[in-house]
Amino acid sequence: MAARDRFGTWQIDPGESQLKRFIRDACDPSNFEPNLALSLEIADLINQKKGSAPREAAVTIVKYINHRNPTVSMLALHLLDICVKNCGYPFHLQISTKDFLNELVRRFPERPPPHYGPVQNKILELIEEWRSSICQTSRYKEDLGFIRDMHRLLSHKGYRFPEVHRDDVAVLNPNEGFKSAEEMEEEEREAQSAKLQELIRRGTPQDLQQANHLMKIMAGYDQSSKTDYRAKAAEEIQKLKSKAVLLEEMLTKVKPGESIGRHDTFEELASALVTAQPKIQKMVEEESDDTEAVVKILELNDAINTTIQRYRLVKKGDIAEASKLPSIEAIAQGAKPPAATETSLIDLLDDGPAESAPAPAISSGAGSLQDDLLGLSLDDPNSSFGSGGGIALGFGANTGVPGPPLLSSTMHGNSANSPAPPSPSPAPNLNAIFGNLVAPPRPSSTIQPSPLKPSLTGGSFTGFSIGGTSSSSQLPQKSDDDDWAFQSALPPSSALATNEALVLDSNLRVVIEATRPPGSPDGIITLKAKFSNNASQPIQDLTFQAAVPRAYQLRMEPQSGRTLLANQKNGVSQIIRIANAPSGGGSVVKMRWKASYRVGSGPLHEEQGTIEGLPVA
Repeated sequence: MAARDRFGTWQIDPGESQLKRFIRDACDPSNFEPNLALSLEIADLINQKKGSAPREAAVTIVKYINHRNPTVSMLALHLLDICVKNCGYPFHLQISTKDFLNELVRRFPERPPPHYGPVQNKILELIEEWRSSICQTSRYKEDLGFIRDMHRLLSHKGYRFPEVHRDDVAVLNPNEGFKSAEEMEEEEREAQSAKLQELIRRGTPQDLQQANHLMKIMAGYDQSSKTDYRAKAAEEIQKLKSKAVLLEEMLTKVKPGESIGRHDTFEELASALVTAQPKIQKMVEEESDDTEAVVKILELNDAINTTIQRYRLVKKGDIAEASKLPSIEAIAQGAKPPAATETSLIDLLDDGPAESAPAPAISSGAGSLQDDLLGLSLDDPNSSFGSGGGIALGFGANTGVPGPPLLSSTMHGNSANSPAPPSPSPAPNLNAIFGNLVAPPRPSSTIQPSPLKPSLTGGSFTGFSIGGTSSSSQLPQKSDDDDWAFQSALPPSSALATNEALVLDSNLRVVIEATRPPGSPDGIITLKAKFSNNASQPIQDLTFQAAVPRAYQLRMEPQSGRTLLANQKNGVSQIIRIANAPSGGGSVVKMRWKASYRVGSGPLHEEQGTIEGLPVA
């Protein structure tokens, strides 16, 4: 039914999809308050349809946010908040694009007004929530960089963000609950599908290159990027066991008369253990072929049952009875746990298989990729969506914002994804190239050095042999071998100790060489920092900082450069001098360091650490 507001007619498109129809009903101005049930139904529909549904919902909602009726705008903002908190990464990827963020702040003036309206205040509150939650704690926070850019841009323009309460954003933080290998694989599969569709939708050469690399990972062609979900599940089991041990230690310290289990840490740990038990049962069924894994999982289940029973006894005040239960360590050594008072994993295994919904099969290969791309829609290139208003993100724009340059101003793309790493080229066959220069392996484990005897025929090195017989021809024997006497002069063992120390070894590799130059005043240590690039892309904006305790003095000479080419070794160096370090005391000098750099056109990386002692006397 059409509704009319004081600004115009509420138009209805007879050919609109079910999702758009639900969003229109949720933002209908005849609603005097948000319809929570309908909002949750919209979120469930987005999660169920997947495909292009997250983008379709985000584009439709932001259009209602810019409606002339403030009631419609507020209803759309509440719906957006519900979708962000219930739809996960596929929807987060859409709200972090330049187009969406530009549309979200389309009606923001260049200069902030003295007093914000309710719509502006709500938008600022949502951006602050996203920046302090998913942009910091999400597993895919690298793809959400444009949200941080918009926050910085608005702050630079003079806008002030309202304070966000911790409880309001708790739901956006990652779930710390126990996950099986199958659940982790399904979660990552959904995230990869959402990112793949967004890359193909944009269709730039860089996006298509990254989409090609992502399809290889999803199809199992690129095994180097494949995640070991069984190893991750083992880590989850270890975390769960640590929670059980921690709860047991806390329960043993409870004194008679002390009350526990009222919205405290005891209840939180016990709830996490109870929630994990059905998933442990599922893991036993999945690992039925691995006897050793099943035994360990069953031991964990016994420990959890005992800990939960101990918690319930202590909560009732029966500490004496709780002390009779065996500890987790005793159960691991073979002690028999008490009979469970409630339905437990052991009971389910004895009575028969538990009835549970079958887990969705996760197929691989081209078939699943084709299913993931069903329903993918390409936007009209002539559409004005994303052009923004007075405040907008864009390539080459907003260069006056203080601090590191905005990621959105340095990237043509619509999403803050880092470029795909190039496919590794096959290593050359060294045996085929240098086969005549390398001797065949010797069966003996003891290598006896022998003089190098070049062939005197042919003028080439094809007959060159190292400690063995050449495969091409037998070297002629000389009768005057004894005329050559080899000598060596090796340094003493004390001089073999290196004065170098590895400071950092990630995309950026930093090595320092510490010396006390001869003739320099006592107490002077000279450090030479050498910077290398381990990445396949150039490193830019390199900045290295250092600090020492106040008892010493630090002086740094300018870096030889701020740019490293791809895979360049020792391309940048810097001299650092530390004074007031007496001879023999270099190993006790501590130095803290910070390094910031940018790989390719990606975001600014910041790393820091401490050198506990310099590699010099």
